Amino acid sequence: MSEKVLYIRADMNSQISVGHVMRCLSVADSAKARGIKTVFIAADDNPVPLVKERGHEILVLGTDWQDMESELPALEKIIAERGIDRILIDTYQVTDTYLRRVNELARVYYLDDVNAFPYPVYAVINYSNHADESTYPVRYPGTKFYLGCGYAPLREAFKDPHPKKINPSVKNILIMSGGSDPYDMLPQILDALPLKDFETVNAICGNFNNRLDSLKAKYASYPSVHILPRVEKIWRYYEEADVAISAGGSTLYELSSMGVPTITYSFVDNQIPNVRAFDLDGVMPYAGDARGGNVPARVRKLLEEMDDASVRSENSRRLQRLVDGQGADRMVDVLCERPLAN
Repeated sequence: MSEKVLYIRADMNSQISVGHVMRCLSVADSAKARGIKTVFIAADDNPVPLVKERGHEILVLGTDWQDMESELPALEKIIAERGIDRILIDTYQVTDTYLRRVNELARVYYLDDVNAFPYPVYAVINYSNHADESTYPVRYPGTKFYLGCGYAPLREAFKDPHPKKINPSVKNILIMSGGSDPYDMLPQILDALPLKDFETVNAICGNFNNRLDSLKAKYASYPSVHILPRVEKIWRYYEEADVAISAGGSTLYELSSMGVPTITYSFVDNQIPNVRAFDLDGVMPYAGDARGGNVPARVRKLLEEMDDASVRSENSRRLQRLVDGQGADRMVDVLCERPLAN
């Protein structure tokens, strides 16, 4: 019998960063654990090294990632030649025309968190903490919805984590600014903090941040500050951190699963509903948007408030109740609701 295959359409680059591909890789890893092969489909070569590093196949269309309708002839050919009966699509560049056409050829499961328009697809998956039935217009009564943090697709390392150890005071800080840090928030936040008050400050540069060497040079005189490139086993830093400072995105769900007290900020519109929902829930305070206001000063103030161990302890417990780390498995369950084509 031929092996079962799941197909995923996703892109990554310096403009949209790595989040779409990373969360889809978690789904692919979960599928692989069940004996299901995953094949990624991308517009260009950018995701190839990362996808292959994780042991998955990838097909490159050689098209413009921002003009998805132009890729339809190539994608239609792949769907026909490979007998694809369903596909998970994770990109904000989709249009009504694109989704409608692909959904005519195969069941489209669209991974969404912005509700840009009523999607003409078989199913919508939205793991955002602000997603509920009222999020989507009821214009496509046949569309299935899989909503809520229970579907957050995290890596294997985030399944069933132990309760977070809460230290008496904040001595270890982790700072993350997304894949490219377009507004230079890493140095701005570092400059706003009393760095000598902390034993360890780990600042992680993303895949597309080209300022790694200059940042290392700038903070070389601070022995507690470590400027790091993309790290594979990020959960080790989560375990050590007393507080994380992070841009919005899928990272917040990883931090939640491990119960890491976190201060958030945003730098693109699609992050705002996410970080505001965490803030309104009282589990992750929001320092504002990088495009306006003084985020670094707000981060410093919030960090002072989080020195209280009781505050961090309560936040940690509530975060772990919100995200259990099983979302990738649940997504595979959804995608395999009927037998995959061989």
